[in-house]
Amino acid sequence: MTEAPTAGRPPLIRATGLTKRFGELTAVDRLDIEVGAGEIFGLVGPDGAGKTTTLRMLCGLVDPDEGGAEIAGYDVRRHPDQVKDSIGYMAQRFGLYQDLTVDENMQFYADLFGISRDERRRLLPRLLEMTRMALFRGRRAGALSGGMKQKLALMCTLLHRPKVLFLDEPTTGVDPV
Repeated sequence: MTEAPTAGRPPLIRATGLTKRFGELTAVDRLDIEVGAGEIFGLVGPDGAGKTTTLRMLCGLVDPDEGGAEIAGYDVRRHPDQVKDSIGYMAQRFGLYQDLTVDENMQFYADLFGISRDERRRLLPRLLEMTRMALFRGRRAGALSGGMKQKLALMCTLLHRPKVLFLDEPTTGVDPV
């Protein structure tokens, strides 16, 4: 029997006792999770079960009422800049610029992440090929189908090569084939 590839290494995601309340409603109740490098972990549940709230706490966008979390070894509350550098977060409604083309949106986000021109020349074609969006690089985001917008949002999320990827409802509007 072989060991898991993450055996002996600290988890990339660790949450301990993570709790969030909105008034009388407890959205997340003492959540404990550990996710190692290379692992895929999904949160599954009905609407209102706390999945998005959990992701937002792990990304440092919402403070938990109790408990804490670490991403890539950084405490989410004490080291928010390091956490943000380590993660890619694709929200349910990712902020694409509808009047910009696919390529212009990717260039804009690459600028925000400080990605060099040389790195862009290597990375952007790979992302466009991976998502089968190369033929649409000149199309305005506002003219894309819902699934294509999701793919563009994913490409923008992957640009800075995050260690940890958080995807909230990533397959909404995306065809399975």
